[in-house]
This record gives sequence, C-alpha cells and structure tokens, in this order.
Amino acid sequence: MVELLTFKVDSITFENRVENGTEIKLAKQFSYNVNYFGEENRCVGKLDFRVNDEQLRPFSIRVEIQALFSYGEEDEREDIHTQSFEQLFPFLRQIIHSTTAMSGVPGLIIPAVHIDKNNVKVADKVNEEETPLN
Repeated sequence: MVELLTFKVDSITFENRVENGTEIKLAKQFSYNVNYFGEENRCVGKLDFRVNDEQLRPFSIRVEIQALFSYGEEDEREDIHTQSFEQLFPFLRQIIHSTTAMSGVPGLIIPAVHIDKNNVKVADKVNEEETPLN
C-alpha cells in the first residue's frame, strides 16, 4: 500500500499579464518521476506541472513539488507510480487554486489528471542516497 508521508513545494512561478476580461483557454503539461531508495521501501515522487494559455498570452503557473512515500513489498512499481501521483495531485490542485485566488484572479481549479499505469516506464536503477525530504 502506497502512503504519502510528506511533501514540499520546490517552486511556484506565476505570471498574469493579460488584460482584465480577456478570455483564455488553458493547456496543461506535466512530468512525474519516482525515484526509489534502497531497502527502505520509500520513494520520492517529483511532479513538474504547468498550466498556460494555448495562444501563448502571458498567463501561466508552474509548480514543482516533491513528496516522500512508503510502499509495501507487494506493490509493483507501475502501481506505486500511479498511486503516488493520485495521492499528491489533490495538494497540487489546492496550491494552484490558492495561488491564483490570492493573486487577484478567480481561483483556478484544474481538472483531475490520471496516469494510465500501462504508460509508465520503469527503470531498474535504485538510488542508494538519502532522500531529499529527510
């Protein structure tokens, strides 16, 4: 069973230079990677998420966030990848909503995003270093 232990925001970048009343259509881009740490059954998920205007007007928000997870011996890496993302994503949504709402624009609520575990690529490399969230 995958369990979120803690998370931290590495960076938030927000730009809003569109004129009031401008209608924008938003697009999202993201990457999510999971790094495993030795025999401890712990891993770190790193999410880089960006929302910007499809027509490249000066509106964007980018959040880089990482989280520490524990998992069970029976968990497969593809499941760890998808389940850890599912647990971290609501915090990302709230961060984006709060940041935009406190910046004088309507709070942006991004739609839920799900990762298909069939599209997850797993590497055999295991990182033996300390986790960056310790």
